[in-house]
Amino acid sequence: MPTKRKYLNYTTPWGVSLSPIAKAGWSAFLIHESGYQPALENWNHEGVDSPFWRFYHNPQTGCHLRYQGRDIPLLPNECVLIPANTIFDCCAPTTACHYWLHFTVTRLAGPVPVGPVILPVDQTLHILIQAVLRTHGEASHGQRDHRLYHESAALLHTTFAHLELPPSASLPDRLLDVLDLIQKAPHSHLSNPFLADRAGMSLERFIRAFREHTGQTPAAYVTATRLRLAGEALVLTDKTIDQIAVEHGFPNRHYFTRIFTQHLGCGPAEFRARQHRRRGR
Repeated sequence: MPTKRKYLNYTTPWGVSLSPIAKAGWSAFLIHESGYQPALENWNHEGVDSPFWRFYHNPQTGCHLRYQGRDIPLLPNECVLIPANTIFDCCAPTTACHYWLHFTVTRLAGPVPVGPVILPVDQTLHILIQAVLRTHGEASHGQRDHRLYHESAALLHTTFAHLELPPSASLPDRLLDVLDLIQKAPHSHLSNPFLADRAGMSLERFIRAFREHTGQTPAAYVTATRLRLAGEALVLTDKTIDQIAVEHGFPNRHYFTRIFTQHLGCGPAEFRARQHRRRGR
């Protein structure tokens, strides 16, 4: 009979433990869209204000982004990472050869870059980009889309590995539990006393620890998460604005519209219309 083996330890003396990275708040990417068009006739869009992160790569020269009055050329030997809620213009004086990814980072520890980030396309990124472009060139079928998802995820992980972000302290498990709750149940009554009780802390200690680890007050984090998720629902679903308001923790459409406008510069109806126009809907 084969000997029954016990294997209870998930680490070894020879590997690198990545648990601190996971506990710092990193999580998998939620990829919404992968696209490649070798010859877009009109890629001119002003005031792009998507709630998603974006990855751009143009294999040919001629197009650029405009951010705060500065032109950023899209070059074949570079890629661009654009954080969510960054307002910019797409400028295409010529036909655009354009590859893009729209995605969400559900939780990112530490400061988020301000504005577009230009990264050189090294050998690894080049291989991954070429693989995705080849897959896009295949006829549509389920296996292609399955492979496209994993290739896109590999590309994003490699891209984020190139970011020079400061290391983040590990989040305590009790705070990770609170962040998961906010993400998964934005419609809940997420008051400071409720969240402090969920974390098993006194109210003052909870607020202090939350701010120390996330850089925001619990109330500001809850509002930002609700608005991000609501923005995604506006773009990706056909739910009414009233439905989206209630499902994301806003008592009614009027209050939702006021808070959304304060943070994003336009109301949810206008935001949805802009995004649908850009997506050709």
